[in-house]
Amino acid sequence: MQIGRMQRLNRAAGAKTAAPPAVPLLRTPLQRPAQQQHSSSQACRAVHMDFNTKVWEKELVKFASSEEYIVRGGRDKFAKLKDAFAGFKQIGVIGWGSQGPAQAQNMRESLAEAGSDIKVTIGLRPDSPSWKDAEAVGFTPSNGTLGEVFDVVSSSDMVVLLISDAAQAKLYPRLLAALKPGATLGLSHGFLLGVMKSDGVDFRKDINVVLMAPKGMGPSVRRLYEQGKSVNGAGINASFAIHQDYTGNAADIAIGWSIAVGSPFAFPTTLESEYRSDIYGERAILLGAVHGMVEALFRRYTRQGMSSEDAYKNSVECITGPVSRVISTKGMLAVYEQLDDKGKKIFDQVGFFCIPSVALNTCCSYSLKVYEKGVQQEQDFLTRVALPCIC
Repeated sequence: MQIGRMQRLNRAAGAKTAAPPAVPLLRTPLQRPAQQQHSSSQACRAVHMDFNTKVWEKELVKFASSEEYIVRGGRDKFAKLKDAFAGFKQIGVIGWGSQGPAQAQNMRESLAEAGSDIKVTIGLRPDSPSWKDAEAVGFTPSNGTLGEVFDVVSSSDMVVLLISDAAQAKLYPRLLAALKPGATLGLSHGFLLGVMKSDGVDFRKDINVVLMAPKGMGPSVRRLYEQGKSVNGAGINASFAIHQDYTGNAADIAIGWSIAVGSPFAFPTTLESEYRSDIYGERAILLGAVHGMVEALFRRYTRQGMSSEDAYKNSVECITGPVSRVISTKGMLAVYEQLDDKGKKIFDQVGFFCIPSVALNTCCSYSLKVYEKGVQQEQDFLTRVALPCIC
């Protein structure tokens, strides 16, 4: 599962051991005895995956009773981007939605800082309303950095596909056919794999297929990248995956993509785990936990005599406004540091004791059931709802 890894990674500084000798590109999660396969406490631990990289330095980081390989990013790593993208002349970014503007601009600036002449080119429909937006930040037909979707796909050494899920499901046969042999297809969401499984098809065997999924919305990816120009290490963490390695250096490319976009930490996953965890995150966190927290606070405040208006301000508006803003701009620790002495004392007595020892195991076990249920329902959703609506 991906949820919670970001917080753990940000506490992992210094937890470093020597990497073992090179191993096969990507290993599946470590096998456990049969009687432990469905243990929720085991499943809530970080998945241990290994990968083979010739360019980047991996670290084995310990999280309580589990271990996981990660790669640290930062602007001091940009010099290695030439090696990671060796042989590339053009990286095509298809789409200009949430992630497109951020990833394209970040990669363009990172490659320029690395002294690379790799061109980042945007692929859009000629009638797209985003065409002018791309031109406004320097991507233009005249300098060869803005063009029609399939022209860009067919001429790029790496294609970063950032169009909507619906558009991917509709266009993927043409997009895959347009890729050059030996090119790299980059995804920031594993949804396409679910669609293709439902259709009973697979990726072409003569291309790399990798994933790099930032754990934040596009505007945050861009804003924190710019902050990283003065604060090295600022950025949005990301997961990466190597689904298909045709050229033998897909891991270097995927990690390089992550570092070029500005991720301070990158950790391995799979396409399947990414899109399943996305379903889990939406159901258990965005549509469940946040709503549950604000509703519980609202009910508690009104029971204590607070007016409905004040209870709303101190629950919904507080969490979605100042609390969310502080976490986004200064980190979770800043929320605690902004408490007064009385608030810190209460949090020390209740928060650090109650949350890890009572809530964590219970919530993790329950959320695992939600996750597994989502996995079972995902194919029904794709075949009965999503694809008929798209077509």
